[in-house]
Amino acid sequence: MNEYTIVVPKGEVISVRNIYCIGRNYLDHISELNNDEPDEPFFFQKSLPSLNTSDLIDIPEGREIHHELEIVIFIHKDGEYILSDNATSYIGGYALGLDLTDRPFQNELKNKKLPWLLSKSFKGSAVLSDFKNGPIDKEFWLEINGVEKQRGHINQMINSISEQIAYLSKKIPLLKGDLVFTGSPGGVGIISSGDTLEMGVGTKVVKRLAVQ
Repeated sequence: MNEYTIVVPKGEVISVRNIYCIGRNYLDHISELNNDEPDEPFFFQKSLPSLNTSDLIDIPEGREIHHELEIVIFIHKDGEYILSDNATSYIGGYALGLDLTDRPFQNELKNKKLPWLLSKSFKGSAVLSDFKNGPIDKEFWLEINGVEKQRGHINQMINSISEQIAYLSKKIPLLKGDLVFTGSPGGVGIISSGDTLEMGVGTKVVKRLAVQ
């Protein structure tokens, strides 16, 4: 097993190919960052070294890192020009994830109208829980040091997961092992060394993390 793999619900070990993330897919998150609602879906990528399936988060020295809680899906078969009505057949599992973001650096890049890649793709910045059979149709949430910071529901998405898969696959062929971070609800904020994070669905904690 290499370091860029995930274990899927049937126990198969899958090599991750690409990590795609949709931007601005929850109205409360758009509002809290004073952004405009996009006219159509838009995506950015995180690099493979961003992948983090461990229970630890390392804060890069001298950087302000924010949490963004998301539902994450993995693609279990290749597909192109996928129809929205058939999109769920390409999903092999669901997880919770954190799209960790260097917010000051992202804002600097946005002000210069430059891509966000380097503010999103530091080592370990794509945090994942274990993948399970889905969908995640209960409220999902993030607590930091026992205090709830984020809570969302799949029904609050501007673009559904099926719509995201259909849109992406018309622009880029999707590959077995691709991950899609499907957007963050409101409540994003700073994480710091020493914090303890819990991600959960409904009443169940699905992953605990320590910040170093």
